[in-house]
Order: sequence, then C-alpha cells, then structure tokens
Amino acid sequence: MRRDEGVVLMPILARGSHIHPRVGGCFAEVAATLTTQTWNGHPNCIPPVLLRLVWGVNDKTSPRARTSLAPLIPWAICSPRGPRDLTGDIAVTTALIERTRSRHPGGPDLDPLLRRLERLPRARHVIDRTVWRRASRHLVRAQLRSIVETADGPDRDACLRALLVAAIDATRAVEGLPPLRQPADVPVYGAHLLPVTVHLTSVDEIPELHVEPLLDDWPDWIRDPWERRLHELGAAAKGADRDQPQHLAGIRQLAPI
Repeated sequence: MRRDEGVVLMPILARGSHIHPRVGGCFAEVAATLTTQTWNGHPNCIPPVLLRLVWGVNDKTSPRARTSLAPLIPWAICSPRGPRDLTGDIAVTTALIERTRSRHPGGPDLDPLLRRLERLPRARHVIDRTVWRRASRHLVRAQLRSIVETADGPDRDACLRALLVAAIDATRAVEGLPPLRQPADVPVYGAHLLPVTVHLTSVDEIPELHVEPLLDDWPDWIRDPWERRLHELGAAAKGADRDQPQHLAGIRQLAPI
C-alpha cells in the first residue's frame, strides 16, 4: 500500500468490517470518516450500546435496502464521552427495554435480563459497568433476533430501520432534541460510490489509515443531514461548560452556527 493513495471510491453501505474504503464502508466506518477521519469500525462518536445495534442493523438489512440507512449516520454521531459516562448507553438500553416489554409482556426468557438492566450500574465501578454493558449487548441481540425470526423481506428491513431510529431518538432526547422526522430523510436504494481521500500514515510505528470525505461530491441525502447534525453538536458545545474541553473530542470540525 502506498503512503499516499489519493482519491478512491468507497462503496456504501457494505456488510461487515473492511480493511480499506475501496472495498466498502459500513455504517460505523462512515461515521468515523465523518468525525475523526480515521478508518475505524469502533468509533467513540457512537455510544457503545448504540454501536452494537448499528453493527447488527447494518449487517442484517438486505443489500438492496442497506444504503437507505446512510442518511441516519449523522444522527447516530454523538459527542464522545469518557468510559465512565453511561448516558447514551442508558438512554438506548431504556428504549430497548420499553420496546421489549411492550411487544413481549411477561416474557419469561427476557424478564431476568430486563430486571438486571433496570438496576443501573455505578458509574465509578468498572466491574459494574462491564457486567451491565454485557447484559445490554444480550438485549440488543435479542431485539435483532426477534425481528429476523418474525419478519422477512421489506418488512424486516423496515423493522430494523425503525429499531435504529428509536435508539437514535433516545440519544436525542438526552440531548434535549426532538425525535427525527418520520421517515428520517428519504430512503435510498441501490449501490453508491462516495469519493474519499485516503492516506496511510504511521503513529508510533503503527500504520493508521486516514480517510477524508470529499463532502462537496457526496450526495445531498448524507451531506445535508451531516451539516444539520454539526450545527446541533456546535450548539451543544457552546452551551457546555468551558471547563470540559473533552466534550467534543474527536470531532474534527464544526459547521458555523
């Protein structure tokens, strides 16, 4: 691989993780490209529980409908927080618990898990956080498995998308923002290639891939939501305590308000 590869076309959205944007980008990898401009399937700009859901929805949505998830990417991006901060995780998990109880009331298989998750962890206790987040991953898998087992074709795609929108809305509620419009932006179908500039660098002798989005050449259905989300993040930054500069760590730039 050359140190400076120049412009390549990135297929979106693709199933699984990818070693290079030339072979495809998943939901999380595109989110990392927009924020830190690093090629990363585990970006800290998406809360961990929401990220687990993002991976599952991305992979279980049909190839034809998967690109329709792309306009949701900017709305899933949050201001990165420290490992002790469970705000986003609790918001998403609470939304999933409510959906589970409304759809499967009294389900004996899930009741112990739901009761465990309703006992919120102590943020300063590593084991507490770890056990609680592990339980939340089980709930995410249960939600995805339920949709896959009970729906098929376009119905399955619609249910997966609705689940992701509900989780994103939960994080927006924590930020004091309204829910996304329904449907959130116009669904997009088929294969799309987005231009990005790729650079291979080395940090402490560890190769690192940097991917800069050429947003002027990206379609409106992903560029416009990203610009609107940047305005929201910028407003949040202005309202945040100035003694907490890490509030937007990882976001490369903010659109002017």
